[in-house]
Amino acid sequence: MFYYIKTLIFLTFLLAFVQSLSVPIDVEDKCLAENNSTRLSLYDQISRAKSDGHLENIEMKYMCYVHCAAAEMNILDSNDQLDIELFQKIEHLQEENVAVIEECNRVISLVTDRCIYAFQILICYINNIRSINYINIAPGFPQK
Repeated sequence: MFYYIKTLIFLTFLLAFVQSLSVPIDVEDKCLAENNSTRLSLYDQISRAKSDGHLENIEMKYMCYVHCAAAEMNILDSNDQLDIELFQKIEHLQEENVAVIEECNRVISLVTDRCIYAFQILICYINNIRSINYINIAPGFPQK
């Protein structure tokens, strides 16, 4: 059951990443076109990977989509590695999740293929992320 929950969290994050407002539509369109893909085929691939239970078996073009989106959003450094400081600022990461992404990067940084690297960083982060509590207190509303 724990594996199912982690898989569900991963797919939710990946779909959110793909559909997220933080990935501008022009970047999404560019990266899908660059990788000879469509939103529909991407969602179908994710759905098949979910039903197979092997998310690591996603086709290379979808891994390259993740790399393309990360590159277009300028969260990769000149070596095509995740710029952890910038990622931390963009995602407003809690300290414990900064440690998670740093450890993921340490382990995965030896991967030489840029598409596999980007996708494995994403999977590693999702699989190891700590619970994030967002605090949204509107002005004038008392705190509990």
